Amino acid sequence: MPDLSTIAIEKQRHPTLSAASPFNIDYMYVKNPSDSYYGDIHYALQLGICLTGAIEIVYDDFSRICRPGECFWTMCWEPHACRVLKKRSFTVAVNLEMNSLGSIDPFGACNWLLPFTLPPSERYVPTTDNDRMKFLEAGRKLFHWNHRRSVYWQQKSWLLINELLLEALGNIHSQYHPSSGHITASCDRFARLRPAIELVSAAEDEPLTLARAAKACSLSSSRFSELFREALGSSFGQFAARARISQAARDIATSNMAVEEVAAKWGFFDSSHFCHAFKKIYQCSPSEFRRRRKESGVI
Repeated sequence: MPDLSTIAIEKQRHPTLSAASPFNIDYMYVKNPSDSYYGDIHYALQLGICLTGAIEIVYDDFSRICRPGECFWTMCWEPHACRVLKKRSFTVAVNLEMNSLGSIDPFGACNWLLPFTLPPSERYVPTTDNDRMKFLEAGRKLFHWNHRRSVYWQQKSWLLINELLLEALGNIHSQYHPSSGHITASCDRFARLRPAIELVSAAEDEPLTLARAAKACSLSSSRFSELFREALGSSFGQFAARARISQAARDIATSNMAVEEVAAKWGFFDSSHFCHAFKKIYQCSPSEFRRRRKESGVI
């Protein structure tokens, strides 16, 4: 398995997502296999479905091969990479706005984040022919509906996306004992953390401290840290740091601001520390990152 820390983050996408537009659809079609990995990190949750060929998806300490009808999940600000393994590989990626999960659920009993927050090795992948066919057909529909955009395509797509989430949740619950720590985090717990998540997304000028994030949620720092890890699968510090670096990368790619200005805007008052933190994720300096974006036209 490759070391994710050695893979350059060459793609940087921040879909325009909101309560009124809670998802969008990307796709990747590659004619020939490659030894190269393409890295990504973004705010959106992501559900990927392989339709043809095969791809390898890589996380910090785990990799998985996805074949037709199989899927992968990534959490907000979770670095990941992929490479194409077979000819004519086609993958559909559904990007989701985290705060909109469960918006069709009046009962509030599902932990809609669970498929994304389990350790990568434990995230749901269809294992039977029947389940793979469900995801394969769903992926095809989502792609064609998005491409054709006929009447009510968004409503049909949103319902189908939630059906896939429920399918994953049902299989996860059948694999774990109800007392498992993975299952105990509820959507109520996530809802309680939303003020801090929104602060992370909006924070500029100085890092959002753990104490301030906990206060926004009316929790002690220790309780907030515990709930955050259970609900989102990472520490608050890790989540917030990746968010700031990713948001800074967007400014590097889309503006003419000096690197020092971008560093200060996102709370890195020492530009050398900013460059070091940036390189840990993107495997290049901010200046090199900007040059690559201008050459490739990818934002």
